Amino acid sequence: MAIFDKDKLTIISEAGDADLSKASIAKDLSHVDYDNDGQFFYITVDRILFSNPVETIKSVLDAHGFVPNLENILYCLDSFVFSIRAKAPSKSNSEDASAIKVNQYIPCIKFELPQKGKVGSTLQSFYDEIAKYEAKNSDTTQSGWTPEPQVEQKKKLKTQLKELKEENEQLQQQLNDLSQQLLKEKKSLNQASRALDSQQALPENTRICRVEHVDFKRRLIKVKSFRKVIDIPTHMLDHVPDFQSRCLITFDEDHETPMGILFFDAKEINDLEKRTAELLHVEGDMFKARDSLRNEFQIKALNNSEVETIRALKRGMQVLISIADDYVVRFAVLNTKRPEAFKSRIQEQFIAYEIGKNQLVNPDIDETQESDE
Repeated sequence: MAIFDKDKLTIISEAGDADLSKASIAKDLSHVDYDNDGQFFYITVDRILFSNPVETIKSVLDAHGFVPNLENILYCLDSFVFSIRAKAPSKSNSEDASAIKVNQYIPCIKFELPQKGKVGSTLQSFYDEIAKYEAKNSDTTQSGWTPEPQVEQKKKLKTQLKELKEENEQLQQQLNDLSQQLLKEKKSLNQASRALDSQQALPENTRICRVEHVDFKRRLIKVKSFRKVIDIPTHMLDHVPDFQSRCLITFDEDHETPMGILFFDAKEINDLEKRTAELLHVEGDMFKARDSLRNEFQIKALNNSEVETIRALKRGMQVLISIADDYVVRFAVLNTKRPEAFKSRIQEQFIAYEIGKNQLVNPDIDETQESDE
C-alpha cells in the first residue's frame, strides 16, 4: 500500500495567505533555496540570526556571481520581504477558505536576484538622482540614467576605438614608408638594368635580380627580375642571402633556367646558425648526419641539385648545415671544391667589384629622371 505525504512545503509572503492560529514553529524546516516558481531566493532566519540584512544580501549576490554593489543591493531591496517557510495540508477542507491553514512554519526572508531590464521603484529613484546630478554638472539634458554596466561598456568601447584609430594611423604611415621604399628600389633596379643593357656591360643571358623571399621549408630563394619571379635552390648558392639582396644571374640559352648566380655582397639572413656535421648514413636521395653536440639531422633532397650532391656523398664526409627557424635552409659538402672553381669564384668577385665601382646599381638615382623616361 502506497504512503502519501499529506503535507506540502511552501513559501508564504503575504499575511492574508496563511492561517497561523494553530501553527507551531519547526526548526527542522530550516533551509536555503529558491521558491516553488524558481524566481525568488529565500533563506530562513535561523541561518542569518542577528545579521545585517544588507550584509546578507551582499553575501548572496557574491555567492551567485553578481557584483555586490549598491545598484544590485537596491534591486534586491525592492523585492525584499519577510516571509515564512510553512508546512500546510496538501488539500484544504474548505474550498472557500482564503488563507492556507499552516501546521508548522519558520520565518525567512525572500528577495529576487537582479535581472536585466527589470527596475524597481527604489532603484529607479537611485537612477533619477544620478541623472539629475549629471545634468547639473554637465549642463546638458539627459532623458534618463543608463545603468552602470552599460555605461562602463560604452566607455571601454570608446577607449578601444580611439586606440585602434591611433594604431591604424601608425600602420598606415609604416605602409606608406615601405611603399615609397619599394618604389624607389624598383626604379633603381630598372634603371640599373637599362644602363647595363645600353652599355652592353653584361652578356644577354645575364640579369640583375633581387631576393624577394627565402623559403626555409623548401630550401628555396625567390628572386625577381623585372616582373618575373624565379625559384633558385639554396644548394646552388655559397650562402643564404638576406631579403632584398642583389645578385647577377646567368641563364641558359632559352633565358629560363639559372646556370649561375653571384651576389654583390655576402650578407646572410638574421639568426642563421651554422653547424659542421659528419655523415652517418647515405641512401638514395637522403642522408643522416651528426654534429659535434651529437644532434642528428636526417635530410632528404628537395630538388635535382640536392639529389646529385647526395648521391655523391659517402659515410664519414663532413657537411656544413645552415639552420634558421628550426629548418635546415642549406647544406654544403666541405673540402670538395676544385682549384678551378675557386679561381672562377675570384674572377666573379672582380666582376661584381667593377660593376659597383662604375655605379651601375645606384639606390639614390633621381626619381624625377625616372618619371621623365
